Amino acid sequence: MKIGYIHAMLNEVDDRSDLKLVKIPLDRIPENILQIIRNHNAFCASAIFGAQGIGDPEEYEKLVVEDESGCRIFEYFNKGISYMLYGTEEDRPVFQVFAHFLALQNKGHITNNSSEQKSRSS
Repeated sequence: MKIGYIHAMLNEVDDRSDLKLVKIPLDRIPENILQIIRNHNAFCASAIFGAQGIGDPEEYEKLVVEDESGCRIFEYFNKGISYMLYGTEEDRPVFQVFAHFLALQNKGHITNNSSEQKSRSS
């Protein structure tokens, strides 16, 4: 399994073309997070989570999972606000996965030197 991740705060949500994935070593991911990715129905096929237009700037996250099932892309818009306003118990595992990767980034365990970590102007 290969996993890539992006987190960015965007002034223009449609301007995501120059964001670069950070490859996450599997040994940085706890087994409970890997089990959610492998087994939860929300991660069976590419999907978009959250809601656009409720953040200023817009929070954007992207998770790319490559495994024996192929490549799946998951995008999450305004994770914190979306989950607080609209989240259900069924949404919790998805939130946990994305929150874990953001925590890894914030603790410096995964890094990217590109501008994606900063707010970008239009």
